[in-house]
Amino acid sequence: MKLTFIVTVLAIAGCSSVRLNSNADTYLVNKIENHIGKNTVKRYTYNQVWKLGAPQVGYVESDYCQLDFRDHKIDQNTLISSLEIKTQKLGGNALVFDSCLINRNIASCHIYTKCKGMAYSISY
Repeated sequence: MKLTFIVTVLAIAGCSSVRLNSNADTYLVNKIENHIGKNTVKRYTYNQVWKLGAPQVGYVESDYCQLDFRDHKIDQNTLISSLEIKTQKLGGNALVFDSCLINRNIASCHIYTKCKGMAYSISY
């Protein structure tokens, strides 16, 4: 809303030499791709994909390093959503979530969280 107002005022004033740079288009494209990717991937168990005879697409993992105890804490659902997005980018449509490991005071991280799983492609 504010950006629209500013652009309108500048256009009316005839300030053609003013240049506005933004990464909004890149940000929005990434958000849309991630939302679509996450919604096209479903979670399964190892037994379910075995019964369906689904081929593996690849191993996926996602991690987060909380540098200080005052920093933002990430929840596991966010990391699992990241696994779903990575599964879709590999060409898969099914994720078998394996586990999330939480390590405290490791290297330079206050809390280090790593989630992993296996991506599959299921034909319907």
